[in-house]
Amino acid sequence: MSKRIVTSLVLVIGLGIGGIVPAAMAWWYNVHHVSSTLNSINPEDAVMNDTSAKVTYHFVLNQGVLSVIEGPPGTSGKVVVTGLNVQAWPKDMLDIAPKVEFYSFDEVQSFIDTVNEPLWQE
Repeated sequence: MSKRIVTSLVLVIGLGIGGIVPAAMAWWYNVHHVSSTLNSINPEDAVMNDTSAKVTYHFVLNQGVLSVIEGPPGTSGKVVVTGLNVQAWPKDMLDIAPKVEFYSFDEVQSFIDTVNEPLWQE
C-alpha cells in the first residue's frame, strides 16, 4: 500500500470516529436527561415551565414605609420584606417605586442601592 492510501484511510477513519462519538454521547446524554427544561426544543416553553420565572415583586408605599410584595404591581400578595424607611428618598423615586415590577430579589436590592446613591441625595 502506498503512503497516500494509508494516510487517506487514517484520515477518513479519524474523521468518522471524531464525528460519530460526540453525536452518540450527545444522544446518550439527552436520553437520560429528558426531564430537564433545557432540552426543550422551544425556548419559550422552557421559560414558561420554569416556576422561578413566574414570581414577580413590587413595592408598596404606606406612610413612609416601603414593603416588598410578591406579585405584579397593583395586586396584593404575600409580604416578603417590610419596614424599609424611605423618607430620605427623592420624591421622583417614591413616585416610580410602586409602579416597577421586579423579577428577582437582586433587582429589588439593585433598585434600593441605586436610590441610596449619593448622587440622588443631592
